[in-house]
Amino acid sequence: MPPQEKISATGGESALGDISSKDTSPDGLSASASSEAGFPAAKSGCKSDDQENDPEQPKDMDFDDLLPHIGEFGTYQRILFVLMIPFAFFVAWVYFSQIFITLVPEKHWCRVPELENFTVEERKALAIPVDEDGYSKCTMYDVNYTEIILNGIRDADPSWPTKGCSHGWEFNFTDIPYETVATELEWVCENSALPTAAQSVFFVGAIFGGLIFGWIADRYGRIPALVGANVTGFLAGVATVLANSFWEFALCRFFVGFAFDNCFTMMYILVLEYVGPKWRTFVANMSIALFFTFAACVLPWIAYFLADWRMTCIAISVPLVLAVAAPWLVPESARWLVSQGRVEKAIEILGKFERMNGTKVPDNVYQQFRETCARVCKEQEADKTYSVVDLFRSPRLRNVTILLIVI
Repeated sequence: MPPQEKISATGGESALGDISSKDTSPDGLSASASSEAGFPAAKSGCKSDDQENDPEQPKDMDFDDLLPHIGEFGTYQRILFVLMIPFAFFVAWVYFSQIFITLVPEKHWCRVPELENFTVEERKALAIPVDEDGYSKCTMYDVNYTEIILNGIRDADPSWPTKGCSHGWEFNFTDIPYETVATELEWVCENSALPTAAQSVFFVGAIFGGLIFGWIADRYGRIPALVGANVTGFLAGVATVLANSFWEFALCRFFVGFAFDNCFTMMYILVLEYVGPKWRTFVANMSIALFFTFAACVLPWIAYFLADWRMTCIAISVPLVLAVAAPWLVPESARWLVSQGRVEKAIEILGKFERMNGTKVPDNVYQQFRETCARVCKEQEADKTYSVVDLFRSPRLRNVTILLIVI
């Protein structure tokens, strides 16, 4: 897929496309695709009908046309590229953390209080039936162990009746050297599906989070959505350590999922927006290949050395609060500002890029950009207002939308 057509999963906007392919106009009207509004893509070479009929009319100045003037991958863009690192770590840790906090050791068996003074092997030999996979994980002999001990019996009789574990389970923590929420709450045997159910709740939260934070990004800007997503992930992640039941844990995971993806995607879109077309593929791929992958590789070692599922949750959740510094470090989306009619604010931000990169944009280029923005906004004022509901009006669009949500 060409870089100009890359689509944001959360906001529905092309991070690399035209100036206002999805945002709302100053009047709150939904903007149509800029190519339909006479606002061509930087590389497409397209012209509006008026331009084709009137060769003397000034050429549209797309946002991408400005990037070569401020520097396609100058000092400021490189700083933003580095600032992606913590956000890539956040999303990797949020995504993979449940694997390490819901692990269940392969070897576990019924707890028998009467045999607690015996060794592990003696307890298993006397109380746990043997099947084709070894000692049973979910059943125990239904006998009077006090009487058996007094009679000096140390080996079970396979003909003894069996029952389910009535006093909980014991776990062998040799392979997984720490207790997890699954072992603490004993999500095994008939409850073995609960970790998977919690993960499903996580992704349900991600669906709603994408819709809500996408709306916030369109209505209030990318920076508020970025900060909101990370703060939500921080609060829900820390709250997870207080969970004492499946439903409490699932509720926390819902809100962690609510923040998932948006923790990073908003920053990802912002950085790609300010990087020139020639460098976008590099930045887009390397941010995932380097930052996300490295974070995913580090997470198992964090879980291993902390050896406590609660401490692991805290360790990977607290850093998300650093996102509150984003408004002072990361510029707001210039494309979003333009879509809101705040062209001068967008140009002010581009001026920071000029100063950091040591470049200078000619005044006539900015003036041409202003005129193009004014013309596009004027044309969009007559456009029909759209909402999320319109995604479900026609059968074809409804089917595509549902498939994208499910997949």
